[in-house]
Amino acid sequence: MAMIPEEFPVILTVFLSMGAWRLAKKHSLVRKLPSVETLGAVSVLCVDKTGTITMNQMSVQETWSVDEDKYKLIETMGLGCETDVYDPMEKAMLSYCENFGISNKDLFNGMLIREYAFTNELKMMGHIWKRNGMITIAAKGSPEKILSICEMSNDARSAAEEKIIELSREGLRVIAVATTDIDNEQEIPRNITDCHLTLLGLIGLSDPPREGIKDDITVCNKAGIRVIMITGDNGVTASAIAKKIGIPNSNKIVTGEMINQMSDEQLCQAVKDVSIFSRVIPEHKMRIVKALKENGEVVAMTGDGVNDAPALKYADIGIAMGKRGREVSREAADLILMDDNFTTIVETIKDGRRIYDNIRKAVGYVFTIHIPIAFSALLAPFLGISPSALLLLPLHVVLMEILIDPTCSIVLERQPAETDIMKCCPRDPKEKLLSSSLLFKSILQGITIFAASFGLYYFELGGNPLNAPTARAMGLTVIMISNLFLVQVNSSDNDFAFQSLKRLIKDKIMWSVNLGTLLLIAVILYTPLSSYLKLNPLSAVQLATVLLLAAISVFWYEVIKLINHIKNK
Repeated sequence: MAMIPEEFPVILTVFLSMGAWRLAKKHSLVRKLPSVETLGAVSVLCVDKTGTITMNQMSVQETWSVDEDKYKLIETMGLGCETDVYDPMEKAMLSYCENFGISNKDLFNGMLIREYAFTNELKMMGHIWKRNGMITIAAKGSPEKILSICEMSNDARSAAEEKIIELSREGLRVIAVATTDIDNEQEIPRNITDCHLTLLGLIGLSDPPREGIKDDITVCNKAGIRVIMITGDNGVTASAIAKKIGIPNSNKIVTGEMINQMSDEQLCQAVKDVSIFSRVIPEHKMRIVKALKENGEVVAMTGDGVNDAPALKYADIGIAMGKRGREVSREAADLILMDDNFTTIVETIKDGRRIYDNIRKAVGYVFTIHIPIAFSALLAPFLGISPSALLLLPLHVVLMEILIDPTCSIVLERQPAETDIMKCCPRDPKEKLLSSSLLFKSILQGITIFAASFGLYYFELGGNPLNAPTARAMGLTVIMISNLFLVQVNSSDNDFAFQSLKRLIKDKIMWSVNLGTLLLIAVILYTPLSSYLKLNPLSAVQLATVLLLAAISVFWYEVIKLINHIKNK
C-alpha cells in the first residue's frame, strides 16, 4: 500500500467533480466531466457576436431613405417583421415604428397572404400583405442579398453601397428594406429571389458590447487565447465592434462566400491569423473548427442553433447558450452557459487551468509524501533494524493514509489559481500530467523529508530497540508536520508559502484539516493510545527538534522560489 499510491483515482474523481460543482455556481453547467480538464488547454475561442460579445439588446440607431420617404421606409420595415415577434432585432424595429407613430394595429390590419421565410442561405425574408385593396411585398434582410433582387441604376446602387459601408463602420447592423406592389395574387412570385423590388432604404441597429468585454478580451490576449468572432453579420460591422473591444487582427475578414471558394488547405492557412468570419452559416462553422484543429489548436466553440450541433460536437469544447440555445445544441455541447455571458467563458477557462494545475500539484504531493513511507521500509533491513523497531509499523502506515487522503483530495483541490495563471500560454494538450520537472521536484522533496524523518529516527534509535518508541514518535511526527508544510509550499510554484496561506486564511476547510492533523499528533502521542501505537510522548525539546527538522526538510524549496524571483526580475 505504501509503495503503490492509491490516491490517483480519488484525486481525478474529486477534483473534476468539485471543479464541475464550482463551475455550476458560476453559471457554467458541465455535461461531460473530462471537459473540465480540457478547458485549461483551450487556445482558440470561437464565439458568436450577437448575445455573447454584445448584449443582444438592439435599438434602431440610424435610418436612411432612398427617396426621403421615411414614413414608407419605417412602415415597410414593420410589415416585414413577424406579427408574433420574438427576435430582438424585430422587437427593436416594431418599437421604433411605435415611437414613430405607427402602431402594430396600424401595421397588421390587413391580411397576410404569404411569407418568405428567413434562411441562413438567403439571409432575407419577406411578407406579402393585402392592405387597403392593394397587394404589397415587404422584404428586409442583409443589404447584399436585398440589393441583388432590387431594380435600380448603377448610381443609386453605388450610393446605397457607400451608405452601407458608412453605417457598418459605426458598428451598426445594417438591414436593407425593399418593396413592390402586385396587381393580383396570381402574379405573386414563388420565391423571394424571383421578386423584382424597389429599395426603400437602410436601417442601422446598434447592439452595444457587454460591459467588461474589453477587459475580458485583454485577459484572453494575455493568456494566449485567440478570440475569433464568427457572425452572420456584415464583416465591416463585425470588424468595427472587434476594434472597439480589442480583438487583434480585426481588419482581417473572411466571408462565407470566400470560405465556399477555399479548399481545406487554404482554409487551414487562413484561420492562422483571421479573427473575423462574417456572413457564415452553421456549415461554415464546422469547417472553421476542423481547420483550427488541423493546425493543432484546442478549440472552444459557442453555438445556440440546431444547425450548430455538429460544430459543437466536433470542437474540443462545445459551449451551448443556456438562455437562447436550442435543446439540440445543448445536447451536443460539453458545457452549457447559463447566462450567455462572455465573461463566464473566460472565468470557466481560468477555472479549468486552476483545476488542472491543482491536479498536477496533488499528484506531485502524493509522490513526495509516499517516498519517506516507502524508503523507510526498504532501507531498514539493510541497516539491520529489527522488525519490532521499524520506523513505520503497519498501523502507522494506515494512520499516514488517513492523513494523506484528505490533504490531497480536499485541501489541494481548494487551492486558488496562481496569480499569473491567465498570463501564461495554454498548456500543450500532449503534455504529460506528471512531467519530468515535477517528478524530479517531487522526488527531491520526498528524499529530503525521508532524510530528516529517518535520520532523526535512526539517530534516536542508536541501535537499541528499547529506544524505538521515542525514535519512532519523533520520525513519524516529522513526516506528519512536514505534510502540513508541504501543502503550503507546493500550493504555488511562484508565490511563497506565506502568500499562499494568506489567500486561504479564512478557509474553514483548510484550518479543519490542519488543526485535525495537530489534534491527531496530540492524540497518538499524549493519550493512552500511544502505548498501543508503540509510541512515546515527546518532550518540549524533542518537539522543537521535530519542528525544526520538518521545516528545514520542506522550506528549502522557498529558497528556490526566491532565486527564481530574483532571476525573473
